[in-house]
Amino acid sequence: MIYFNQVGYLPDAKKLAITTHHADTFCLCERQTGKMVFEGVLKPFHDGKPDAASGDITYRADFSDFRAAGEYTLHIGNIVSEPFAIQKNAYHNLKIALIRSYYFQRCGCALTAKHAGQFAHACCHHAPAALWDNPSVQIELSGGWHDAGDYGRYVTAAATALAHLLYAFSLFPDRFPDHLNIPESGNGTPDLLNECRYELTWLLKMQRADGGVFHKVSTWRHAPFIMPECDTAPLLAYAVATPATAAFAAITALASRIYAPYDAKFADKLKAAALLSWDFLQEHPEFIAFTNPPGSGTGEYGDSSDRDERFWAAAELFSLTGEKRFLEVFLSLYQEDFSKTALGYAATGGFGALSFYFNPVFAGISLDGKYFVPSAQGEFRNSKILPATQDMHAVRERIRKDFLTAADHCLFLTTQSAYPAAMSEHDYHWGSNMTLMNNGILLILGYLFTGNSDYREAALAQLHYLLGCNALGYSYVTGFGARSCRRPHMRTVFADGIDEPIPGFVSGGPNARPSDEPGRRLIPAGTPPMKCYVDEYGCYSLNEVTIYWNSPAVFVTAFFDEAL
Repeated sequence: MIYFNQVGYLPDAKKLAITTHHADTFCLCERQTGKMVFEGVLKPFHDGKPDAASGDITYRADFSDFRAAGEYTLHIGNIVSEPFAIQKNAYHNLKIALIRSYYFQRCGCALTAKHAGQFAHACCHHAPAALWDNPSVQIELSGGWHDAGDYGRYVTAAATALAHLLYAFSLFPDRFPDHLNIPESGNGTPDLLNECRYELTWLLKMQRADGGVFHKVSTWRHAPFIMPECDTAPLLAYAVATPATAAFAAITALASRIYAPYDAKFADKLKAAALLSWDFLQEHPEFIAFTNPPGSGTGEYGDSSDRDERFWAAAELFSLTGEKRFLEVFLSLYQEDFSKTALGYAATGGFGALSFYFNPVFAGISLDGKYFVPSAQGEFRNSKILPATQDMHAVRERIRKDFLTAADHCLFLTTQSAYPAAMSEHDYHWGSNMTLMNNGILLILGYLFTGNSDYREAALAQLHYLLGCNALGYSYVTGFGARSCRRPHMRTVFADGIDEPIPGFVSGGPNARPSDEPGRRLIPAGTPPMKCYVDEYGCYSLNEVTIYWNSPAVFVTAFFDEAL
């Protein structure tokens, strides 16, 4: 078998395919004519030693020197690949589908045939939610996105997905056009922001009058595999927690900055909400954890600390307001021992670090002039800007070094992997494809901070892996690739009666320690980590989808989609 990016390759980038078939040469042929257009030598990886994550002895077909656009097949011995493209806009349709996945996850509204096509369905989850510990209190919490294959909506997961998406927009604003075919298309606001606003509008409802934020809204237990409009079990608003409150403050502050040029009133509303939650956090310096009440079975999204979320909130509010009080908290929390490069739902320090690094106070210190350039100093909406001090510059440089250290580690991992993934054999856990794409973000940041193309090529290799250049030859994005995921753990895909899945959803991917019964039963003991995957509905620890697994993939594809 030949393992390759089933969606395609960029003309001027590195182009690798992997095989376990021993042969001396390979060739690239035009799809239509069969004419050979390139021939190369197969090269063994690591002197023919087995790969740690896959167990495979592999050989590489490198056709990077071939740059002509077109459709091709690879030939190795008597093995022929499925067709693939080489073109400048190879990932454009993929990016659009990854973003449109959020429309298909909308809760509290009907999805119409005009926008959803055959995947249209009726309005769901529009009834009020009751406080789980006081059912007599009813709250209107409709809207937002279904989090995953289930129908719950969770604040910390939402904040993480929004952070990936909004930072992608901040860094690459020209990559997000206004033609996604969602109800808001054509309103003058980029559709990514239109879609994120649907989630933000729901998030605002999750804030209590005192600034505390409910951790989640869901039913008591997950629904069976039914369509969302058929899930009529009572909705519950679960307890306030400080990780959710701090993540809420952070993401509403970030969103306030981004939406200000498009809708000043909405931006002001987001800012007020962020400040209110910040006040709650100051009144409650203690860690208020969330755990599911006994008997409740929906996603817990637990956390062991809120220090990184508070750090993120302080950074975003300082970037929004320029006020010294937020800077002081940020600098104090920066000294604490948590990751300053993590970009996940329970480890958010990387978002706080990015916010500080890209703060407009550092005006004129751009990356390479091509992407993010901070606005002129003093261009805060309330003009309370603090001038950058020597200490602040020192912290900014430390943040840069932290991200480069993380990017260097990812780069090293790609040199050790046969496929080449920025993953060790220990990284194939629940949601491994999120780790893969987050590492892609770290590599992109490494490139933006240095201009070193090694980071860029390594980041692109993560996208190649996601789209089929992996030990199983799966494209882990529904609807993309000749051998793509078709049976994700997703209730709408199972219940809609349509053979093909909704396109544009990222599967969780290989998990060496599956926690679902079908996965444990179907994957033989001793299977190498990269091969611990089954494309089955019941395999929730292998094949579920979530909003914060799609979001880093949006970031990565937006970076590489330079042709709109």
